[in-house]
Amino acid sequence: MVAASAADGAVTEASPLTLAWWRDRAFERVQRGIAWYIPRSFARALGSDLAGVWGACDVDLPDSGAVVVANHQSWWDGHIAWLTARRYERPLAVLVHEVTLERYPFFRHAGALSPGELRVGVRRAAQGAWLFVFPEGSIGPPGPPARFADGAARIARLADVPVLPMAWRVTLRGAQRPEVYVRCGEPLPNSSSPDEQRSAVAALLERIERDQASARDPEAPMSGYSLWHAGRASSHERVARFARWWGA
Repeated sequence: MVAASAADGAVTEASPLTLAWWRDRAFERVQRGIAWYIPRSFARALGSDLAGVWGACDVDLPDSGAVVVANHQSWWDGHIAWLTARRYERPLAVLVHEVTLERYPFFRHAGALSPGELRVGVRRAAQGAWLFVFPEGSIGPPGPPARFADGAARIARLADVPVLPMAWRVTLRGAQRPEVYVRCGEPLPNSSSPDEQRSAVAALLERIERDQASARDPEAPMSGYSLWHAGRASSHERVARFARWWGA
Protein backbone atom coordinates (compact mmCIF):
# COMPACT_ATOMS: atom_id res chain seq x y z
CA MET A 1 0.00 0.00 0.00
CA VAL A 2 2.86 2.33 0.81
CA ALA A 3 4.49 1.60 -2.53
CA ALA A 4 1.21 2.16 -4.28
CA SER A 5 0.71 5.42 -2.45
CA ALA A 6 4.20 6.55 -3.40
CA ALA A 7 3.55 5.65 -7.00
CA ASP A 8 0.26 7.48 -6.94
CA GLY A 9 2.00 10.50 -5.46
CA ALA A 10 4.63 10.43 -8.17
CA VAL A 11 1.93 10.41 -10.84
CA THR A 12 0.05 13.20 -9.13
CA GLU A 13 3.15 15.38 -8.87
CA ALA A 14 4.17 14.73 -12.49
CA SER A 15 0.78 15.52 -13.99
CA PRO A 16 0.93 19.34 -13.71
CA LEU A 17 4.40 19.32 -15.28
CA THR A 18 3.19 17.11 -18.09
CA LEU A 19 0.19 19.34 -18.74
CA ALA A 20 2.38 22.44 -18.71
CA TRP A 21 4.75 20.83 -21.20
CA TRP A 22 1.94 19.97 -23.59
CA ARG A 23 0.44 23.45 -23.16
CA ASP A 24 3.77 25.08 -24.01
CA ARG A 25 4.19 22.82 -27.03
CA ALA A 26 0.70 23.69 -28.27
CA PHE A 27 1.36 27.41 -27.76
CA GLU A 28 4.60 27.18 -29.74
CA ARG A 29 2.82 25.40 -32.57
CA VAL A 30 0.14 28.09 -32.69
CA GLN A 31 2.81 30.80 -32.81
CA ARG A 32 4.66 29.03 -35.62
CA GLY A 33 1.39 28.70 -37.51
CA ILE A 34 0.66 32.40 -37.14
CA ALA A 35 4.20 33.31 -38.22
CA TRP A 36 3.75 31.13 -41.32
CA TYR A 37 0.35 32.61 -42.13
CA ILE A 38 0.99 36.36 -41.71
CA PRO A 39 3.09 36.95 -44.87
CA ARG A 40 0.68 34.82 -46.85
CA SER A 41 -2.24 36.86 -45.55
CA PHE A 42 -0.47 40.06 -46.65
CA ALA A 43 0.12 38.65 -50.13
CA ARG A 44 -3.45 37.43 -50.36
CA ALA A 45 -4.89 40.81 -49.34
CA LEU A 46 -2.72 42.66 -51.85
CA GLY A 47 -3.76 40.26 -54.58
CA SER A 48 -7.48 40.16 -53.88
CA ASP A 49 -8.38 43.64 -52.62
CA LEU A 50 -6.25 45.78 -54.96
CA ALA A 51 -5.95 46.09 -58.72
CA GLY A 52 -2.20 45.78 -58.28
CA VAL A 53 0.94 47.40 -56.91
CA TRP A 54 3.41 49.15 -59.26
CA GLY A 55 6.75 50.66 -58.33
CA ALA A 56 9.57 52.81 -59.64
CA CYS A 57 12.82 52.56 -57.69
CA ASP A 58 15.38 53.54 -60.31
CA VAL A 59 17.93 54.79 -57.77
CA ASP A 60 20.93 53.19 -56.11
CA LEU A 61 19.32 51.49 -53.13
CA PRO A 62 21.39 50.85 -49.99
CA ASP A 63 23.03 47.43 -50.00
CA SER A 64 22.94 47.48 -46.20
CA GLY A 65 20.41 48.43 -43.57
CA ALA A 66 18.43 51.65 -43.85
CA VAL A 67 15.75 53.68 -42.17
CA VAL A 68 12.92 54.06 -44.66
CA VAL A 69 10.76 57.17 -44.18
CA ALA A 70 7.41 57.13 -45.94
CA ASN A 71 4.07 58.91 -45.97
CA HIS A 72 1.29 57.46 -43.83
CA GLN A 73 -2.01 57.99 -45.60
CA SER A 74 -3.75 54.64 -45.89
CA TRP A 75 -4.60 51.35 -44.21
CA TRP A 76 -2.35 49.62 -46.75
CA ASP A 77 0.93 51.21 -45.61
CA GLY A 78 2.14 48.25 -43.56
CA HIS A 79 1.36 45.83 -46.39
CA ILE A 80 3.29 47.99 -48.87
CA ALA A 81 6.27 48.16 -46.53
CA TRP A 82 6.23 44.35 -46.30
CA LEU A 83 6.00 43.98 -50.09
CA THR A 84 8.84 46.45 -50.72
CA ALA A 85 11.20 44.72 -48.29
CA ARG A 86 10.34 41.34 -49.80
CA ARG A 87 10.90 42.59 -53.34
CA TYR A 88 14.39 43.84 -52.53
CA GLU A 89 15.15 40.89 -50.25
CA ARG A 90 15.74 42.98 -47.16
CA PRO A 91 14.89 41.94 -43.60
CA LEU A 92 11.86 43.96 -42.49
CA ALA A 93 11.23 45.99 -39.36
CA VAL A 94 8.36 48.46 -38.93
CA LEU A 95 7.56 50.88 -36.14
CA VAL A 96 3.89 50.37 -35.27
CA HIS A 97 1.68 52.24 -32.83
CA GLU A 98 1.37 50.59 -29.40
CA VAL A 99 -2.41 50.32 -29.71
CA THR A 100 -2.09 48.37 -32.95
CA LEU A 101 0.43 45.97 -31.43
CA GLU A 102 -1.77 45.44 -28.39
CA ARG A 103 -4.64 44.55 -30.69
CA TYR A 104 -2.56 42.44 -33.09
CA PRO A 105 0.53 41.22 -31.18
CA PHE A 106 1.21 38.59 -33.84
CA PHE A 107 2.34 41.38 -36.19
CA ARG A 108 5.66 41.05 -34.40
CA HIS A 109 6.21 37.94 -36.50
CA ALA A 110 6.25 40.26 -39.55
CA GLY A 111 8.84 42.62 -38.01
CA ALA A 112 6.58 45.05 -36.13
CA LEU A 113 8.10 47.01 -33.23
CA SER A 114 6.56 49.51 -30.84
CA PRO A 115 7.94 53.09 -30.67
CA GLY A 116 9.27 52.18 -27.23
CA GLU A 117 11.61 49.60 -28.78
CA LEU A 118 13.93 52.04 -30.50
CA ARG A 119 17.02 50.18 -29.33
CA VAL A 120 15.76 47.05 -31.03
CA GLY A 121 15.04 49.06 -34.18
CA VAL A 122 18.55 50.54 -34.12
CA ARG A 123 20.07 47.08 -33.75
CA ARG A 124 18.01 45.61 -36.60
CA ALA A 125 18.85 48.48 -38.94
CA ALA A 126 22.54 48.17 -38.06
CA GLN A 127 22.33 44.44 -38.82
CA GLY A 128 20.92 45.04 -42.32
CA ALA A 129 17.15 45.41 -41.98
CA TRP A 130 15.07 48.10 -43.63
CA LEU A 131 13.34 49.78 -40.73
CA PHE A 132 10.18 51.50 -41.98
CA VAL A 133 9.15 54.58 -40.04
CA PHE A 134 6.09 56.77 -40.64
CA PRO A 135 7.30 60.06 -39.17
CA GLU A 136 3.86 61.70 -39.44
CA GLY A 137 2.84 59.47 -36.54
CA SER A 138 -0.71 58.74 -37.67
CA ILE A 139 -2.73 58.33 -40.85
CA GLY A 140 -3.52 61.67 -42.46
CA PRO A 141 -5.55 62.86 -45.43
CA PRO A 142 -4.23 62.77 -49.02
CA GLY A 143 -1.90 65.58 -49.93
CA PRO A 144 1.52 66.71 -48.75
CA PRO A 145 2.81 64.85 -45.70
CA ALA A 146 2.41 66.42 -42.29
CA ARG A 147 5.31 67.49 -40.13
CA PHE A 148 7.91 64.75 -39.54
CA ALA A 149 8.99 63.81 -36.04
CA ASP A 150 12.71 63.30 -35.40
CA GLY A 151 12.61 59.59 -34.45
CA ALA A 152 13.76 58.32 -37.85
CA ALA A 153 16.69 60.73 -37.91
CA ARG A 154 17.83 59.63 -34.44
CA ILE A 155 17.60 55.94 -35.31
CA ALA A 156 19.59 56.42 -38.52
CA ARG A 157 22.36 58.25 -36.69
CA LEU A 158 22.57 55.65 -33.92
CA ALA A 159 22.54 52.74 -36.39
CA ASP A 160 24.89 54.58 -38.77
CA VAL A 161 22.73 53.77 -41.80
CA PRO A 162 21.30 55.97 -44.57
CA VAL A 163 17.76 57.28 -44.72
CA LEU A 164 15.75 56.05 -47.72
CA PRO A 165 12.79 58.28 -48.63
CA MET A 166 9.85 56.46 -50.15
CA ALA A 167 6.32 57.46 -51.08
CA TRP A 168 3.24 55.69 -52.32
CA ARG A 169 -0.25 56.59 -53.30
CA VAL A 170 -3.33 54.39 -53.13
CA THR A 171 -5.57 55.67 -55.88
CA LEU A 172 -8.80 54.68 -57.63
CA ARG A 173 -8.56 55.27 -61.36
CA GLY A 174 -10.18 53.21 -64.11
CA ALA A 175 -10.17 49.91 -62.28
CA GLN A 176 -12.80 48.54 -59.94
CA ARG A 177 -10.28 48.33 -57.11
CA PRO A 178 -7.58 50.74 -55.95
CA GLU A 179 -4.11 50.75 -57.44
CA VAL A 180 -0.90 51.46 -55.53
CA TYR A 181 2.07 53.34 -56.99
CA VAL A 182 5.40 53.42 -55.14
CA ARG A 183 8.45 55.62 -55.69
CA CYS A 184 11.88 55.52 -54.04
CA GLY A 185 14.13 58.54 -53.69
CA GLU A 186 17.88 58.95 -53.48
CA PRO A 187 19.19 57.83 -50.09
CA LEU A 188 19.88 60.65 -47.67
CA PRO A 189 22.75 60.78 -45.18
CA ASN A 190 21.91 59.88 -41.59
CA SER A 191 22.64 63.48 -40.70
CA SER A 192 19.58 64.64 -42.67
CA SER A 193 16.98 66.56 -40.69
CA PRO A 194 13.27 65.69 -40.41
CA ASP A 195 12.48 68.66 -42.66
CA GLU A 196 14.85 67.38 -45.34
CA GLN A 197 13.32 63.92 -45.12
CA ARG A 198 9.82 65.35 -45.38
CA SER A 199 10.79 67.41 -48.43
CA ALA A 200 12.15 64.30 -50.15
CA VAL A 201 8.97 62.31 -49.50
CA ALA A 202 6.79 65.25 -50.57
CA ALA A 203 8.69 65.50 -53.87
CA LEU A 204 8.12 61.80 -54.54
CA LEU A 205 4.39 62.20 -53.86
CA GLU A 206 4.24 65.15 -56.24
CA ARG A 207 5.93 63.03 -58.91
CA ILE A 208 3.34 60.27 -58.51
CA GLU A 209 0.53 62.82 -58.76
CA ARG A 210 2.04 64.35 -61.92
CA ASP A 211 2.35 60.89 -63.45
CA GLN A 212 -1.29 60.22 -62.65
CA ALA A 213 -2.41 63.55 -64.09
CA SER A 214 -0.56 62.89 -67.35
CA ALA A 215 -1.78 59.30 -67.76
CA ARG A 216 -4.03 59.19 -70.82
CA ASP A 217 -5.65 55.80 -70.27
CA PRO A 218 -7.04 55.37 -66.73
CA GLU A 219 -7.49 51.65 -67.33
CA ALA A 220 -3.80 51.10 -68.17
CA PRO A 221 -0.98 51.10 -65.59
CA MET A 222 0.84 54.41 -65.35
CA SER A 223 3.95 54.69 -67.54
CA GLY A 224 7.33 54.29 -65.88
CA TYR A 225 6.24 51.84 -63.19
CA SER A 226 6.80 48.09 -63.13
CA LEU A 227 4.36 45.59 -61.70
CA TRP A 228 5.35 44.52 -58.20
CA HIS A 229 2.30 42.51 -57.25
CA ALA A 230 -0.59 41.50 -59.46
CA GLY A 231 -4.04 42.27 -58.15
CA ARG A 232 -7.57 41.24 -59.01
CA ALA A 233 -9.06 42.15 -62.35
CA SER A 234 -12.18 44.32 -62.50
CA SER A 235 -15.54 42.73 -63.25
CA HIS A 236 -15.68 44.21 -66.75
CA GLU A 237 -12.19 42.82 -67.49
CA ARG A 238 -13.22 39.35 -66.41
CA VAL A 239 -16.43 39.53 -68.44
CA ALA A 240 -14.50 40.76 -71.50
CA ARG A 241 -12.66 37.45 -71.63
CA PHE A 242 -15.90 35.84 -72.82
CA ALA A 243 -16.62 38.49 -75.48
CA ARG A 244 -15.26 36.30 -78.26
CA TRP A 245 -18.09 33.85 -77.57
CA TRP A 246 -20.75 36.50 -78.12
CA GLY A 247 -22.83 35.71 -81.16
CA ALA A 248 -21.06 32.43 -81.80
